[in-house]
Amino acid sequence: MVHDHPIDDPRPMKVICIGAGISGIITGIRFPQKIKKLDLVIYEKNADVGGTWLENNYPGVRCDIPSAGYQLTFENNTQWSEFYASGPEIQEYLVNTVKKYGVYKYCKFRHLFKSAVWKEAAGKWEVNFENLASGEILVDTADIVLTGVGILNKWAWPDIPGLDTFKGEKAHTASWDKSITLEGKTVALIGAGSTGIQVLPTIQPLVKREELNERGVTESNNFAHSKEELQSFRTDPKTYLAFRHKIENGLNKAQLAAFMGTQAQKDFYKMCDDSMRTKLQTRPDILDALLPDFPPGCRRLTPGPGYLEACIKNNVDYIGTGIKRVHPDGIEGMDGKMRKVDLIICATGFDVTREGEMDIRGQDGMTLDDIWKPIPEAYLSICPPKMPNLFMYLGPNGGPGAGSTIHMLEWVCDYMIQCVQKIQKEYIKSMVVSAEANADFSRHVDKYFEKTVFTQPCRSWYKRGKPDGRLVAPWPGSGVHARVALSSPRFEDFEYERLPEMQENRLAWLGNGLTLAQHEDTVTSEYLDTVDIPPAVHPEFNTENSAEPFQGGLPL
Repeated sequence: MVHDHPIDDPRPMKVICIGAGISGIITGIRFPQKIKKLDLVIYEKNADVGGTWLENNYPGVRCDIPSAGYQLTFENNTQWSEFYASGPEIQEYLVNTVKKYGVYKYCKFRHLFKSAVWKEAAGKWEVNFENLASGEILVDTADIVLTGVGILNKWAWPDIPGLDTFKGEKAHTASWDKSITLEGKTVALIGAGSTGIQVLPTIQPLVKREELNERGVTESNNFAHSKEELQSFRTDPKTYLAFRHKIENGLNKAQLAAFMGTQAQKDFYKMCDDSMRTKLQTRPDILDALLPDFPPGCRRLTPGPGYLEACIKNNVDYIGTGIKRVHPDGIEGMDGKMRKVDLIICATGFDVTREGEMDIRGQDGMTLDDIWKPIPEAYLSICPPKMPNLFMYLGPNGGPGAGSTIHMLEWVCDYMIQCVQKIQKEYIKSMVVSAEANADFSRHVDKYFEKTVFTQPCRSWYKRGKPDGRLVAPWPGSGVHARVALSSPRFEDFEYERLPEMQENRLAWLGNGLTLAQHEDTVTSEYLDTVDIPPAVHPEFNTENSAEPFQGGLPL
């Protein structure tokens, strides 16, 4: 009976996390640390951890923020070889982190998520996975489901007439074939988003000729850390901590440039414009083709070290006319010219509509697709309506406007843990966000973005690939703003259903009046080891007795 248990002896929790990318890795570290009586399983479709860094291996793949800011807050890598780390180096960091914290024991690889259904009577999720090795369907149940499948992982070939008729080699950066050779080939690179601007400078020295088409780019420089710098980072933790502070303060302050019409936004616009004009001063035709007609930040900002320099190389043709159609041996532009190519590389991104993202059926038989029509929404980006005991990493509006995505995921994980601890401690069967709270968050999102560069007319995956419309990707604020917002959950924004043993009294979880330590006859004064000592206003006063015995009497 609940009445007979110690107050701090919570009920067991079965948690399923879908995905072993960075979200799943953080889950595998923090949940076992913070949740008692935990049964955790992390299902992953791939053969290893890493998510996007395992899957993406196109030429030039690397981090789009400084390496020092793209790591866990609690796990420093002082030895990043470059300012913007390469994909393989990030993957190595993630694998080493997983080994260090014992995450592999929670993982089941080569299991593809198929569907999840909320079982109202039991108060549990029934989740189906396909074992990709055997083809069998595995059915598992859980009290809690976490989704950590990411946003940019559903790729498709671009809708270009005739692309399927091309007889040469064809590759998509999201599914790169490592057997492809580039030397001596005429290559067409389609797309200059965050991926295309990494590919171009990497392959330009290798190919015979390269043709590309896109508009709008943001560029910055990369560099390798010196041996002396890396040595100082390794041997002096204070030096590296100061470096991290410098990098992350810069990332966090970038949010100030997101507000239209502010001096910070105008200065950033001028800096980007001046940089492009300087680097492309010998090729005004390319400048005209590349210079965007929207402010920086409207689309995702991505560093492109060497991109503008590669654009003006003799073996690169920048074609700004667009593509009319693809022929078996080449590409016909809107200018009517036919250009023969050996290889077409599509750096054209992913399906960002979030339609058909996951087959999940919650309360009242409502699917995630039902709930997300016409617009994907989730309270604080984490909790979709009608989905009890389900929490999302990188849900709608779940990416930081400025700052590190990894840190954002850490803070989301901390929020999830507090929710699960409440469910455990209070013997709650289900918690689901109220319709009113979800609607209020969505109204706030819309109001916030009215004053930002994100709502300017540009085709962006922030708006599901449209030039205008609802912002569904970024959080309404910076990453550190989200940290504060998520630090203390508003549990009053949820609706609850209690377990049967709690029906007569919602406070039955108070138990038998004892703590677990009292029940097991162990140390009960552990609070003395974690005392939050307030700062003394007058430290010259000492509360300890003097050497002389106390002689004073009691006041009359």
